Amino acid sequence: MISLPSVQVGLQTLRANPVRTLLSTLGIVMGAASLVGVLSAGDGAAQMARRQIERLGMQVVMVAPRTMDIVDGLPFPRSGFPVFSIANTKALAAHLGPTSAVVLMTPASTGSFVTAAGGTPRAAAVTGVYGSSQALFGGAGVTQGRFLTEAEMAGDGTVAVIAHNLAKELAGSSSLVSVLATPLLLQGRPWTVVGVLDEAADQRAFGVFVPLDSLPLATMPRSTLPPPPTPGGPVLRGGPPPANARNLLVRAPQVEDVLSVKAKVEAWADATDPHWRKDQQATIVSQGTERLQQIGQAMLVFKLLLGSFAAISLLVGGIGIMNVLLAAVAERTREIGVRKAAGATRRDIVVQFLSESVTISLAGSTLGGIVGFLAAVGISAFIRWQTGTPFYAAFTWPTFVVAMGTAIAVGLIFGVYPALKAARLSPVDAMRYE
Repeated sequence: MISLPSVQVGLQTLRANPVRTLLSTLGIVMGAASLVGVLSAGDGAAQMARRQIERLGMQVVMVAPRTMDIVDGLPFPRSGFPVFSIANTKALAAHLGPTSAVVLMTPASTGSFVTAAGGTPRAAAVTGVYGSSQALFGGAGVTQGRFLTEAEMAGDGTVAVIAHNLAKELAGSSSLVSVLATPLLLQGRPWTVVGVLDEAADQRAFGVFVPLDSLPLATMPRSTLPPPPTPGGPVLRGGPPPANARNLLVRAPQVEDVLSVKAKVEAWADATDPHWRKDQQATIVSQGTERLQQIGQAMLVFKLLLGSFAAISLLVGGIGIMNVLLAAVAERTREIGVRKAAGATRRDIVVQFLSESVTISLAGSTLGGIVGFLAAVGISAFIRWQTGTPFYAAFTWPTFVVAMGTAIAVGLIFGVYPALKAARLSPVDAMRYE
C-alpha cells in the first residue's frame, strides 16, 4: 500500500531534480492529452449522433391503423380500420406513466394560405394533434409564444402553432414576435397563431399544427376514396390516407428504452382491443435502436483505433519515467543503504519508488487531461466553423476514469523494475557506494 510518508519522500526527491522530472512528466502529459482528446472527441461525436437520431424521431414507437391493403404490388384502401381517440391517448399515457410522452396526430394534409389578403395562395402541411409536444417534436420546442393547450387541442377552435420557416415567410422583414399578433389566413379563415416552433434544418414544407377537430377547417376537401377492387372490375390505385386516420406516437425517454416501451404499448393495445394486432388492423413499429447500435459500434472502433495511437505516447512517457527512476536508484544508492540499515524493509523501498512513479504519472495525466480536453474543444469549434455541424467535444466520467486509470497503470508498470532494483540492493554494498 502506498503510504503518505513515502509519497512525501518521493515528492522531495522529484523537487530535487526539477528539469529531469519535468522532461519525464512531459511524456505523460502528451500521452494523456492525446488520450483524453481522442475520447472527448469520440464522446462528442456519439452525442451528436444521438441528438440526430432523437431529432429524426428514431426513439418513437408508432401505433398506426392499416388503411391500405397491398394487392399485386398496388395499395388499395380498406373499408374499415381503427380510429384512435383522445380517450385512447389518455389511456395509453396513463399506462406508460410520466416517463414516456404520447401524442395523437393525423397524417399531414394540404392546406392553402396567403401571406396577405388577396395574395397568391401557398401550400402548407397541416396536422391535427392532441397530446404532448415532447412526443411530437422531441428536443425541439417553441421559440416564440407557446404550444396548444389541452383545452384547445380537445376543442375545434381556429388556433395554430406554425413552423419556423412559415413564421419567417409571414413576418417578412419584421420580427417573429409580430406573427403572434397577425392572423394566419388559412383556407380563407383567420387563424390565431399562438406559437412558433424552433428552427429545423432542411425544413421545406410550411408546417401548421391545429386541434384535431379543427383539421377539416384548415385543409382542402378530400375527394371520396375509391372502393376496394371487385373481381373483373377496373384497376384502381390507392389514394391518400382517409381524413379520419390517426396515429399514436410514443416517445421513449431514451433510444435504449424503445424496445421496452414498445412491449408496453403492445400490451396496452392487446388489452384495449385484441383484434388490432391479431387481425392486422393496426401496426406497432419502432426504429432507432439498430441505428444507435451501429453508430455506437462505429464510435467504439474510432475511439479504440485513435486511442491505440495515443497509448503509444503514454508508453513513451512510461519509458521516460523508468529512465528517471533508474537514474535515481543509481544516484541514491547510499541513501537506500542507509534506510535499509535503519530498518527499512524491501517493501518500504518498493513503495517509495512506486510512489514517485505514480506521482509523476498522476501529475502528468492531470495536466495532460486538461490540455487534451481544451484541444478537443478547439478542434470541435474549428469543425463547427468549417462545416456548420453541431459538433461539441464532451467530457464524461468514463473518459476521466480511463485517463486517470491508464496513468496510474503506466506509473506502476514502469516503476516496478526500478523499485525492485532498489529494494534488492545489499545494505552493506549500498553504504559503501560512492
